[in-house]
Amino acid sequence: MMKLLDRYIFNELIIPFISGIAAFTIILAGSTVLFSLIGEAIKYSIPFWHVVQLFLYRLPAIIALSFPMAVLLATLIAFGRMGNDLEILAFRAGGLSVVRLVVPVILFGFCVSVMTVWFNESVVPRAASSAEDIFRTYRHSDKPTIRQNVNLTEYKNDLPARIINVSKIEEGILKSITVAEYEDGSLTRLIRANTGKWLPSGGWEFYNGIMHNFHIQDPRRVTVIDFKKEFINIKVNPFDLTKRKKTSEELTREDLKKQIQLKESLGKDPIKDVMDYHMKLSVAFASLIYSILGASIGLRPHRSSSAMGLGISLLIIFCYILLMSIGMGLGLSHMIPPLFAAWFPNIICGSAGLYLLTRVINQ
Repeated sequence: MMKLLDRYIFNELIIPFISGIAAFTIILAGSTVLFSLIGEAIKYSIPFWHVVQLFLYRLPAIIALSFPMAVLLATLIAFGRMGNDLEILAFRAGGLSVVRLVVPVILFGFCVSVMTVWFNESVVPRAASSAEDIFRTYRHSDKPTIRQNVNLTEYKNDLPARIINVSKIEEGILKSITVAEYEDGSLTRLIRANTGKWLPSGGWEFYNGIMHNFHIQDPRRVTVIDFKKEFINIKVNPFDLTKRKKTSEELTREDLKKQIQLKESLGKDPIKDVMDYHMKLSVAFASLIYSILGASIGLRPHRSSSAMGLGISLLIIFCYILLMSIGMGLGLSHMIPPLFAAWFPNIICGSAGLYLLTRVINQ
C-alpha cells in the first residue's frame, strides 16, 4: 500500500511531468515534424485537413520520445522545489534516508518506462502506418503503388544462392515462376513453372513446369525433368515481399523480429533492424535511468529553479543523445554487440546516476 510520503512525492512529480511532456513535444514536433510536413504539403498539394491528420498521426512518436525527458525534468523540478523549501532537510531530520526519498522517484520512472513500452508497441506503429498511408496517396498519384511481381535473391557466403522471379500474384496464386539455384557462384538448377503457391507449413509448391539440373563436374551434361507438381523448401513467404517496406516507427518489436529472420534467411545483414529492435526497449527504459540521474542531482544541496532544471535536463539529454549516436555507430559497424550498443547510453548514464547517488547518500 502506498504510504503518505510516496503519494506526496508522486504528486510533486506528476504536474511537472505532464508539463514536460507538453514542452518537449512542442519543441520536438516544431523542429522535426512541422517544417518537413509543410514542405511535403506544398510539394504534393496535400489539403489542409490531411496535413492536420498527418501531424496528429506523427505526434505519438514524438510524445514517446518526450516521456524520458519529462521524467528527468519532473525529478529535477520536484527535488529542487523541495530543497528550496527545506522539505528535504526536514525529511532527513525526521529520520528518513536518501534511499527512502529516492524509492518513489525510481518507481515513478519504472512505471513510465513500462507505459512507454506499451505506447511504442500499440499506439505509435498504428499512428505511423496511418500517416504513411495518407502520405503515399498523394506521393503516388492518389493511390499507393502495388507490387505485382516478386524478385528475390538469397545469398550464401556473399554469393547468390537462389534467384526467384514471380511475374504476377493473383488471388494467392503465383504465376510464371522462374527459380535459378547456384552453388559457389555456378548455376546448378533452373526451374520454370506456370503456377505455384505458398504453403502455410513452409515452402513453395510449383505446378506444370520444367527443371534443368546442371552438373558442376560436367557442364555439358544437363538433366531435364518435366513435372506436374514440385515442392521447393523456400522458407520465405512471397506475400511478405509484396508488402510495402515499413519504417521502424511502424513496426512493433515482434514485426522487427520477423523482418530480421527474413533478412537472415536471405543471407542479408539485418544489423539495422537488430539495432532498432533493441533500441525500442532501451530508449523506453531511459525514463528509469533519468529518474535515478535526476534524483541524484536534485538531492544535492543547492538552490535551483524551474529554468535551471530545464537547462540541466537539456544538457543531460544532449549527452544521452551523443552517447546513443556513439553506441549506434559502434553497433552498426559490428564493433560491439547490438544489444550492448543499444543499451550503451543507459549503462553510462545509469552508472553516473548511481555514482552520484552514492555520494549523496554518504554525505
